Amino acid sequence: MIKDRMWTLLSRKMAGEATPSELTELHQLLQTQPDLHFYMQAIDEFWKIPLEKEEDFLEATYHLHLNRLKERGFDLQKDNHPEEENPLFLQLNTTHKKRVRRIVFLSSALVALSAILFFFMHYPGNKMAAPVAGKIATSEISTKSGSRTKIKLPDGSSVWLNGGSKLVYDNQGFGEKLREVTLVGEGYFDVVKNVQKPFIIHTKKMDIRVLGTAFNVKAYPDEKNAETSLIRGSIEVTLRDREEKIMMKPNDKLIVTDAATPSQKMPQKVKDVAIAKDNLITSMGHLTLAADDVSIIETAWVENKLMFDNEAFEEVAQKMEKWYGVSIRFTNPALKLVHLTGTFEKETVNDAMAALQLSTPIFKYKIVNNNITVLN
Repeated sequence: MIKDRMWTLLSRKMAGEATPSELTELHQLLQTQPDLHFYMQAIDEFWKIPLEKEEDFLEATYHLHLNRLKERGFDLQKDNHPEEENPLFLQLNTTHKKRVRRIVFLSSALVALSAILFFFMHYPGNKMAAPVAGKIATSEISTKSGSRTKIKLPDGSSVWLNGGSKLVYDNQGFGEKLREVTLVGEGYFDVVKNVQKPFIIHTKKMDIRVLGTAFNVKAYPDEKNAETSLIRGSIEVTLRDREEKIMMKPNDKLIVTDAATPSQKMPQKVKDVAIAKDNLITSMGHLTLAADDVSIIETAWVENKLMFDNEAFEEVAQKMEKWYGVSIRFTNPALKLVHLTGTFEKETVNDAMAALQLSTPIFKYKIVNNNITVLN
């Protein structure tokens, strides 16, 4: 799957759509796969070749094309009529030649690129060989901590993946009867409506069924809470190992917490009614608006904003780890319970920690490489 991610990043780079974080990720992945450097460089250089860089080559291939047509009974130069001397005709003929040259060159380019890709797919040491018949071909898109990406699914639905997240779906079965994906981490979905083919998201704690809507799902395996936040439309949530279904409407936020974990303070806008069953506690509340009454805390990350409102330092640290690609640990467990509010966009992790320290001057910190220690 690592190599699948490489080709995705390379294609985005060649199309000029790669973000700085994706370019960094591609560079780091190449460092772990040195045997692919040569081939990826060859594809990248081939992509950049101007269509009419070699005039002699284009002229030769053009005449070769004419000769082959002549052998088959099509002689474009056989009958020269007087009107051919007309400047307008000459101009059209020149344009025609250029078009033919361009077609011939593009055909050659496609053949060469296909040969390169064929080599990649069948190279003995390459693990990217075509799937064996009978096996299910899946797509897996993942983001490392510190990066975010947007993808388009085969049905046209859009998915934004937050740092440290993964989305998996079946290439062959997706969209035949159902549109099913599996999410690990956090994703914002804007689903194309299709009543005949429901969209289903599988996570560790719940399954979400939709027809066409926009919503956020947060289901990191290392976090106590799993959340679903509905922006528009309606969704149906089924908790794992339960039969009842939870219907959500716009502005609803569902929080699912492991009952075995220590209880923690729910957001202020979460309702008091909570249901505990099968080691899971479910709480229904509402989306949280930021101080500007415009941004929604739960989906601000899609707009490249890291926002938190009256959240425990421990939860803020988890967000920062995935946002900046760092590791944060506490020397005093009591500091985890301190509640913080803030918004970061272009700030570095050092800037963010300094800002938090100014707003809550009860802790110190030190940063060594990508490791942050919160001190008394």
